[in-house]
Amino acid sequence: MLYQDEKGPIAAKTYGGISWSQVQSKVERAQKIKGFLNVFGVYDHTNDQMYTHSYRNKTGKQFLDFIKRIDRKYNSSIKQIFLVLDNISIHRSKKVRETIQKHYPRINLVFLPTRSPELNLIEVRWMWMQRQMINNSTFADECDIGKGITDWTRNYNKKHGKAIINILQEATMDVFT
Repeated sequence: MLYQDEKGPIAAKTYGGISWSQVQSKVERAQKIKGFLNVFGVYDHTNDQMYTHSYRNKTGKQFLDFIKRIDRKYNSSIKQIFLVLDNISIHRSKKVRETIQKHYPRINLVFLPTRSPELNLIEVRWMWMQRQMINNSTFADECDIGKGITDWTRNYNKKHGKAIINILQEATMDVFT
């Protein structure tokens, strides 16, 4: 079972912020925005892994591209993949449903009730990404945002990526020792 969601847009901007002039008066500088990226992500709770990919837009076309990437990521021996997601229109469009049914039959969409993001396990990971990578950061451009997202995802998977089988084996070993 995979939990899917999108985050963004994340802006590449320089923070003008507030500074003080020589005469001790506040000077406000405008922010300059140099691009946006949207992050599509999947959280696989069976091995505590994240998979993310960034796009400039957030439409059905990008969602289908992300579905294709998910389908390729998982071994063909897996006969069914349940994808838990919210009710945003790009998930529910007729074209998206037909394309998934035709080209990715092993992927089954499971829609959460409206206004219930707390049921989607990826939301906590988005919060961690926000706190650890996005807050208090400035990004020079879209490439810089993408690099930050990739680095965060790689770091998350390195720290958390333990297959449920390994966890169960460790628990069994603890019982017998």
